[in-house]
Amino acid sequence: MPELEICEDASACARYLWVDQGRPVAAAAVLRRSLPGGLALNYAPRGPILDGHLDQWPGFWQALRERLAQDGGTVLKVDPEWVTDAQRAVLTQTGALPSRHPIQHQATWLVDISGGDEAMARLKESTRRNIRTGIKQGITVEASDASAALDSFYELLQETAAREQFTVRSRAYYQDLLSLFRERGQVAVYLARHEERLLAGAVMLFFGSKLVYLYGGTKTDAKDLKPGYLLHWRAIEDAQRRGCTSYDMWGVPLDPQPGQRGYGYYVFKSRFNGQMVRFIGLYDLPVNRAATLTIRLAERFARAGQPEFV
Repeated sequence: MPELEICEDASACARYLWVDQGRPVAAAAVLRRSLPGGLALNYAPRGPILDGHLDQWPGFWQALRERLAQDGGTVLKVDPEWVTDAQRAVLTQTGALPSRHPIQHQATWLVDISGGDEAMARLKESTRRNIRTGIKQGITVEASDASAALDSFYELLQETAAREQFTVRSRAYYQDLLSLFRERGQVAVYLARHEERLLAGAVMLFFGSKLVYLYGGTKTDAKDLKPGYLLHWRAIEDAQRRGCTSYDMWGVPLDPQPGQRGYGYYVFKSRFNGQMVRFIGLYDLPVNRAATLTIRLAERFARAGQPEFV
């Protein structure tokens, strides 16, 4: 019989493993947000992960639900990287309901970077031109996992967040991320400069056969130089040397339209000539059924301007 193993730290995140005969067959990293009365709202970003073992979900969910209930859990929100109706059914058969408010984009942008130089040929002509122009203009791109590089990137991120109006976590959060994946040689901070002036930056993760774009930022006055194209291409080249064959550029709007939030970065990502991959979306799994009804009702009113829970 599989057993639940828990790894908790000082943060509001706990990692749960469903272990069968010493081998993990399912996992979820669960965030916790406190609510009044000792209750909590839980979220498993891009989880659960079942690695093909869909039959393990009912048992895993029962054990996970019991554990979350002990800590005042009300609802577990999940948005796994699943794309099929069969995968969706695994959730709905255990009581999951579509959530009213997405937390992350329901779609990602995936680029084929296999084949060495063939990856460059697959890019749109405008993208290839912007890469070549960046080289001619003398833009340089450096990759580092040092804290000093993170300092430079964090300044860029704050400037970008102020301009584009999105939330930035504390520097300590990004430092923890860097420290965790640096031990495995899986993370790099890319910084693009022109004549020593910092223009753009990105945090990239190398995960198995996949390059993952986690965070990015640009200087407000760097638009004309278009440093992002060369920066991302250098990351792709490094990923190819590591054996990566795909590039997950992360979230894009499902129906991107001019003027819509997220349209700008959709256009940028689409110029790398990949494809949109649509996931099943965000679902609510009741931990405390009475509290779940209250929260879902409150989220319905949030559409009329009330604060959202997440």
